[in-house]
Amino acid sequence: MGSSPKSLDTFWKIRLYMNKLHCTAFSIFIILFTYCVKGQSAYKKDVLEDLIKFNKEMKSDRLVVSIKDTIIADVTFHGKSNDKFLIYSITKIFSGVAIGVLIDKKLIENPEVPVATFFEEWKNDTLKNKITIRHILQHTSGLSSSSGSRDIYPEPDFVKFALNSAAITEPGHSFFYNNKAINLISGIVKKVTGKSLELFIKENVFIPLDISNYEWRTDKVGNTWGMDGLWLNATDLMKVGQMLCNFGEWNGKRILSERWCKMMFQIPLVNAMRGKYGYAMAIRSLPIQDIISITQQTVDTLNQLGLKTDLVQKLQTLQKKDDYKYVELGTTLNQLLTTREMEEISSFASRQMIPLYTVHNGYFYIKHGGEYGLLLTAFPKQKKVVVRYLGEKWGRKKKDDGTDNKYLIDDEIVNYMIKL
Repeated sequence: MGSSPKSLDTFWKIRLYMNKLHCTAFSIFIILFTYCVKGQSAYKKDVLEDLIKFNKEMKSDRLVVSIKDTIIADVTFHGKSNDKFLIYSITKIFSGVAIGVLIDKKLIENPEVPVATFFEEWKNDTLKNKITIRHILQHTSGLSSSSGSRDIYPEPDFVKFALNSAAITEPGHSFFYNNKAINLISGIVKKVTGKSLELFIKENVFIPLDISNYEWRTDKVGNTWGMDGLWLNATDLMKVGQMLCNFGEWNGKRILSERWCKMMFQIPLVNAMRGKYGYAMAIRSLPIQDIISITQQTVDTLNQLGLKTDLVQKLQTLQKKDDYKYVELGTTLNQLLTTREMEEISSFASRQMIPLYTVHNGYFYIKHGGEYGLLLTAFPKQKKVVVRYLGEKWGRKKKDDGTDNKYLIDDEIVNYMIKL
């Protein structure tokens, strides 16, 4: 008995539907497979194992490693995985981040805004009224300060203590790591927003990064410490590193503008570029095998925006070479320009929010360390981040054989990360 035309028509419709369904399912599989393969973080397993072993030997408490936003190692050697640690000077990063958010929100114009804009007591001081936000972040303010923070801790008002400091050198003319001056950022944030630095960072950085497990010290009058004082879990600090590594973006959220992140990674030209400190983001060990230059495009842009002709002409002479080592560039600039001219160029570029130099090689990395050997290091071009925690219990303790423990292992960790 043969099939009716109606039943054959139904059969072919079902067959065609099944074919389409099969093709769609196969296409989805291919897309998912391709996405997973592309999303995989390739790394050398033996190097990672050696890095973990080395940190165990060096008494690290925590080690977290990330490649392309994927955590490939999260090791707790001592304590609990959710323990908070005082991250000491790594806290300074958030002063740079806070200024970036203020600029992104158009609450301040650029890093060249004078600090005296917010504190009238500086307006009639011929040196202090020249100090800008950039100078504070880059540690070139010229304000007097001792090494360390012991003279700061007893003070009831950290901001007032910094405001009362004498200016002993011309702003922008020399680098000195200044714990006292960085606390002024906390005061600036409060003047501009009416909020403490802690609350401002909480609303604009910590909440978007899903960070809630933290503590942040204040002085006796309620100013959030800028120089240190933040307690943070290693996994949460990793989120900050990933955000900076991605030029301000984390998990699809824009925390900081890419433009500001590029400014944060710029070091001052003075002292033959040996300051190696960006906008509150340390770059104390600039690129291994670095290739760095002030490009022709940057010089042309500065010229178009109105940089003085004689300064443009001097920068043009740098184009005789395609690239420099950063120390070589710093030395060349030292020979080519006076300190005052370097500061004039830096100020002009900062006002226009233009990064002066470009790093061309893949090993460019940024970092900030803290007491005892705490470390956050990020490789923006390779999308690698490492966080190493070491608490006071182990940081000051002897090794098992009774010898002094070498707790500062920044360079060793960086070398492992490059090989990874």
